Amino acid sequence: MGSGKIKIFVFGKDNINWSIDKDRESTLFFLKENRFIITRNIFESTHIFCVWYDLLLDFKYQWMKYFKKIFKKKLIAVVTNDITFTPKKVNLLKDLIDTWIAPSEKIFNFLNKKRVKVHKIPFFVNPQLFKRLNLSKQKICEKLGISYKKIENKVVISSFQRDSLGKNLKKPKWQKDPDLLISILEKLPREMYILLLAGPRRHYIVSKCEEKKIPYLFYGDDVYIKRWKDDIYINNLSPSIINLLYNLTDVYIVTSKSEGGPKQVLESSLTKTLIFSTKVGMAPDILHPYLLFEENKINDLGEKILNFYTNPASFDKYIEFNFQKAQNEMKLETLKERYKRVILDA
Repeated sequence: MGSGKIKIFVFGKDNINWSIDKDRESTLFFLKENRFIITRNIFESTHIFCVWYDLLLDFKYQWMKYFKKIFKKKLIAVVTNDITFTPKKVNLLKDLIDTWIAPSEKIFNFLNKKRVKVHKIPFFVNPQLFKRLNLSKQKICEKLGISYKKIENKVVISSFQRDSLGKNLKKPKWQKDPDLLISILEKLPREMYILLLAGPRRHYIVSKCEEKKIPYLFYGDDVYIKRWKDDIYINNLSPSIINLLYNLTDVYIVTSKSEGGPKQVLESSLTKTLIFSTKVGMAPDILHPYLLFEENKINDLGEKILNFYTNPASFDKYIEFNFQKAQNEMKLETLKERYKRVILDA
């Protein structure tokens, strides 16, 4: 089938301008770059592209399997989390999904062993939006409305991932493991650093910082946190603000147990921000091995952060490694070709 005859119905969104909406936006961009026709009429489509595969397990979308079969549509779906933790999902969706898209090598290899058709395409982070800025920390604080005195002479350790459950903000998302971040910070001298938090649903980690007397700064409207109210529509920040926050950051830490991404791996790398991460999702695909850590060896990580404090230049080679790897993965022409291959191969 020629690309001119292909009509694609793109399916899935979260309506809060968060990760899934960003995935939808980038998917539409690359499909349009390949000159595929995007249709809002699912009956007109030849292909259905689901940007969030979990939707297909929802009872209200069970009609999709019958619709696809009757009208002979090709269905492509993106794995947005670590499906290796829930392998039964593959069996449940095996007959529905024609082509799977894996964001990491780990998930790609797992699905390959399940004998399903799978392509690897990393999540997209725009290098035009996430980049190193030629600005001093004082100037960045001024732009953000942060008092420079709060971070002066401190290592700024950051976390921008939402880690509280939406249904119960007092409980953590096990996938993000915020308690591990707290454990890491407890081993560091309090006077050495400040934890910079941003993004919605940070209630759990803020409460833990208060409890453990960990120095922190929340960027956003903390009224909702104090009242234990959901801030999902309030504290979503624009990419330009998040980019400024990365440029203010000395060390970003990912403590997740389970991830499809996280996109923070790419964002940190593109902004030349030092990042340490557990071996989740895309982290081993992008980051230098020296920057990956085991959750049961956080003393080693603490020593590395202390080494950074005394000799930050010694980490430049790792930062440059991450940057080059991320730049290479985010090349528009490469990603455009990968999306083209997925559609034509479905």
